[in-house]
Amino acid sequence: LNLLNKNLPPKINKIFDEIINERKKIIREKTGFDFDPYLRKYPIEIDDSEIQRIQLEQSSKKENDIFDVKKSAAIELNSIKEQAIKEVEEVIKFDYEFSLGSFAYEYDLNAPEFGDEINLKEALHLELALRKDDKNTQTIDYKLTNDENIALLTGANSGGKTTLLETLTQISIMAQMGLPVSAGEAKIKLFDEIYHFSKKRSLDAGAFESFLNVFIPIVTTDSEKLVLLDELEGITELEAAVKIISTFIDMIKESNSYGIIVTHMARELMNYTDIRVDGIEAKGLDENYNLIVDRTPKMNFLAKSTPELILKRIYEKSDDNLKQVYARILEKF
Repeated sequence: LNLLNKNLPPKINKIFDEIINERKKIIREKTGFDFDPYLRKYPIEIDDSEIQRIQLEQSSKKENDIFDVKKSAAIELNSIKEQAIKEVEEVIKFDYEFSLGSFAYEYDLNAPEFGDEINLKEALHLELALRKDDKNTQTIDYKLTNDENIALLTGANSGGKTTLLETLTQISIMAQMGLPVSAGEAKIKLFDEIYHFSKKRSLDAGAFESFLNVFIPIVTTDSEKLVLLDELEGITELEAAVKIISTFIDMIKESNSYGIIVTHMARELMNYTDIRVDGIEAKGLDENYNLIVDRTPKMNFLAKSTPELILKRIYEKSDDNLKQVYARILEKF
């Protein structure tokens, strides 16, 4: 074979050429590459070095092609970079304004005015704003001024005192963010700080001290604050709570801050300080045992908490065994 391969006859060479050319044609059709991977010898063998050369060449070509595509894309993108940034900013601005407009429209929000008082008309908690047409949903009117910058809020259990505080908090924060608010009309004072103390249960000694360390420093700074306190009488025994809160009231009155305190101990506080007392009055229960109540507080009106109405509602909805217990409780009212 070695002798044959060293000096192939012309006819054999022709046969080799025909076969190799046919295979090269097939390779070109299958791969798109035009090369000769065969060694002219008998029997025919594959030229591994040629295969490796083609693989390396094609790999390099592929990388060069990818680089050229990336380069072309980068050049084209760079030419529209400023325009693209501008259009993205316009889309973001539109999305913000459209979302804000949709929110304001959906919740029927209105732009507030700013002044030296708080004056809300037809205000509504955001959770109730989408149920504005519900006959049981009531808007709220409320006012605090420079002369009456703090008030006690009294009245019926489940009458809407906590909701009023949350509504005022929402409106104050939204107004200071530059947003429209959930009210027919709203005049809002700008505050440096807003505090909302929610209802708390009785506290142990350590927790009571921690609470005082947070609560009392509020009145020691000159910043203008809105302070909303929801039934803090549980912080300690009644007499001590009255003394703490009445002192706080006096210091708020002497400042440019505003405050509302929801409480069931207004009579006790009035013995220690001169303060406006507002009330939400419950007049009874309807046929479905829901409270009949005007959610807008009456100014200068000490309202009762009327727990007997809540007891009566529970009594009417209880089974016979529980009714006997609630009936005995109601006899004492």
